Amino acid sequence: MRDMRFYLVLAMVVVGLTLCSSPVFSQRDTFGKPDTCRVVVSQDEKGNQAMASVSVFNDEELAAMTIPFRFGTGTSPIRCDSVRFRRTRTEEFDMKTQLVDTVRQTVLIGLVADMSGNKPPLAKGNGEVARIYFTLPKNTKFQDVFIDTSWVRPFNVLKFVTPDVKSVFPVFDNSRGMLKGGIPIPPPVEKKSEAPAKGKESESKEPTPATGTDKK
Repeated sequence: MRDMRFYLVLAMVVVGLTLCSSPVFSQRDTFGKPDTCRVVVSQDEKGNQAMASVSVFNDEELAAMTIPFRFGTGTSPIRCDSVRFRRTRTEEFDMKTQLVDTVRQTVLIGLVADMSGNKPPLAKGNGEVARIYFTLPKNTKFQDVFIDTSWVRPFNVLKFVTPDVKSVFPVFDNSRGMLKGGIPIPPPVEKKSEAPAKGKESESKEPTPATGTDKK
């Protein structure tokens, strides 16, 4: 088990070195339509299992991807069981790695299409690249959690790389990425403005006569 973890970490370092080839961090896709990474959760609400389908839209070929997620706050009773690539667009990739941090509740997926010089990059298209499986507590309510993209140590962010080693930072869509625990996420608290309401200030103050005006 320890040897397996060592090789996973080593593999992620290799992926990271590949993906950090671009010195400029940008949220823009200069190749055309914005590439997109999307996560959609399917959950058995009567049971305690959930699956997150991770899909990618890309309008240029891709040589590699890092896809980091956070699936809790560090205290959420959610366990990430496994990441699978069978019957997805990345099934034939030379390198498919996943590193789960149960303390920070993150999962880091690293994908490299070709390590041998014999395989093509990911073709333009849209579809699944991975499936993440979770176990949720039975008969226990917890706060709903959106699977979100995250920065994962040492230098991993959501990022694609083209065959000519150019970086693409895709749009992230998790609008259907909620793990339901039965306790809704509280709405954001709106700050009350200290400025008086419009028209109130003029009503509370009497007009001051202009100085130097003679009374008749």
